[in-house]
Amino acid sequence: MQVPADYEGPALEFVLRTVKPDNTAEAIKQTLGHLTGGPVAVFLKDKPDGEVTEQTLAALGSTPQVDMKDFMDRVHLTKIAAEEENLSVAGAFVKWTFANVINEVEDIIDAQKEIKHSQIQSKVEKMLEKPD
Repeated sequence: MQVPADYEGPALEFVLRTVKPDNTAEAIKQTLGHLTGGPVAVFLKDKPDGEVTEQTLAALGSTPQVDMKDFMDRVHLTKIAAEEENLSVAGAFVKWTFANVINEVEDIIDAQKEIKHSQIQSKVEKMLEKPD
């Protein structure tokens, strides 16, 4: 991994590790080992959602923290070509799925049938496996 050539933000360092419960403390120490006392960007309003987050926040101790939500919101506004393509594929999939589900539900309503949701689900799954 490399820092993009046109990147103008704070210094970045990539730490690669194998995710194992037995090396979490070591990875946190390596990640935070270069801190010089300046502020660290974290999601201040989020509650810790797991052991790694809790351990990392505890390791920060009294290190000043700033909220990174606004920065990350700006980052997520920019889409690369692969993300745009994924959004297009996802949109087409949702459109296809709903068109087929709506047709199925309309047929059920028109025929005044009473049918279980699981039967509709089963038909949709079959459509996904073998689209016509």
